[in-house]
Amino acid sequence: MEGVLSYLRASDYLEELAGKIALVKSDFNVPLISQGGAPPRVADPFRILQASPFIRELISAGVIPLLATHMGRPKGYDPSQTLDPIVEPLSQAIDRRIEIIRFAPESGAFASKQFNPDYLKGLFKEGTIPLLDNIRFHTDETKNREGLAKALTSVADASIQNSFGTAHRKEASSNRIHEYIPGLAGSLLVDEIEAHRKIKRPGTPYIVIVGGDKVEDSLTLMRAIFRAEKTTHWSNMFNPELNLQIGEQLVDYVLVGGHLMYAFVYAQLTMLKEEDLKGLPGEIKKDLRGLREVRLKGFDSAAAGGYLCNAEEINLAQGLLRLYNEFQFRDPDILKGRRLIVPVDYAIKRGDALLKSVQLHELVDDDEIVDIGDKTKDLYASVIGKAKTIVWNGPLGVDDEKYVEGTRRVIAAIDANKDAVKEIGGGSTNFMTSACEAENNRKFDLGFRSTGGGSTLSEIAYDSPVTISLIMSSRRLLEGGYGPDYETLRKAAIRRHLR
Repeated sequence: MEGVLSYLRASDYLEELAGKIALVKSDFNVPLISQGGAPPRVADPFRILQASPFIRELISAGVIPLLATHMGRPKGYDPSQTLDPIVEPLSQAIDRRIEIIRFAPESGAFASKQFNPDYLKGLFKEGTIPLLDNIRFHTDETKNREGLAKALTSVADASIQNSFGTAHRKEASSNRIHEYIPGLAGSLLVDEIEAHRKIKRPGTPYIVIVGGDKVEDSLTLMRAIFRAEKTTHWSNMFNPELNLQIGEQLVDYVLVGGHLMYAFVYAQLTMLKEEDLKGLPGEIKKDLRGLREVRLKGFDSAAAGGYLCNAEEINLAQGLLRLYNEFQFRDPDILKGRRLIVPVDYAIKRGDALLKSVQLHELVDDDEIVDIGDKTKDLYASVIGKAKTIVWNGPLGVDDEKYVEGTRRVIAAIDANKDAVKEIGGGSTNFMTSACEAENNRKFDLGFRSTGGGSTLSEIAYDSPVTISLIMSSRRLLEGGYGPDYETLRKAAIRRHLR
């Protein structure tokens, strides 16, 4: 068994799992909308629809799925982020009634009346599928602690990971749980893992487009992406064609937009020193000096200080600029020697006016950056058009509904490139793409459409924690590490591996 380096596919073991309760980690963190004080409803069911065929397959095979997902980013119990809005679309997608297994905030656990094997089996017998309320209500989830993992294994016989959207995170329901019960990969996760092998292969020029609103996460992932080499992934390590490229960087350019623009604007301004201004025209030099204390108007007034980025995010952006950008505004040949490409101009709101091409030195107090500018759209489209590998996550504007021009230009440029390996990922990315397709009454050629945004970015840099956890779990099962209760599953796994 020493040579085994694979995960178990749940669809291969439906017979062995029949009659058992399987925790099915899913990604139903879908965008919601609420109008006129009405309860929130699902704006785009893409993730639900992608996951539902596998859930129906489990049900048909007699496997009892205990569905688990997160919604938003609650730090403990938050009644505004329960899963009630997804019950109806999920029920329709799998053609079964759904009952939420409620979280009891007073005990910090799922309600014992519902959260027990007999109750769950009874629901299934009646044609109802149990859905754990927002798994992140439990404080152990994001901290990957054993308390929640043990609680889940007190009711579940196996773990099936079908959430690529959270595959880049180490969480109790997708990593720690495999200390106690075997983990298998659901069909959606298998499709994602196999599709992502393509973006792990070198294809130059290789570009990554990063937008969206998860600033700190994106900056951290960008740092890992820049460090990734052509032989980083185990699938490339033994490729003789790459022998002469050991140590070479995988990704050529990272293009940024979305809420990241604020972090990079403030980073550039706070890093400016007099020597950085040498050689610039006098008026630009004067303007940049005056911008060091500029206060831009943030789109999200609830953010720290009323702005879209905090000190830590600015520090992360500064580090990336120093290593991979070197103040591109000083050099007309922007792409030469640089790997991080930030906007050369911005679309901004200034009072009631929308200005579509404002350069860094032209910003003034209370400007609100809302999208990439016209010159940046041209620059990004040009880079995309020459690429051989394209990965995109996150809208380029700061609001998915109001400021869409930059995003639509990126969609058009990716669609027009017929030679590249292409992949897009993330809820907002897919939502905006679907909306654009509906308006144009046609499908765009954007390559593989992943359910995960951050996970897609992480796959460029390294194999996801969930993938690694599943591989380790399969080895443990094959070696008998889960004990006699899993001997039937172990023997079935051995038979498949020996074929």
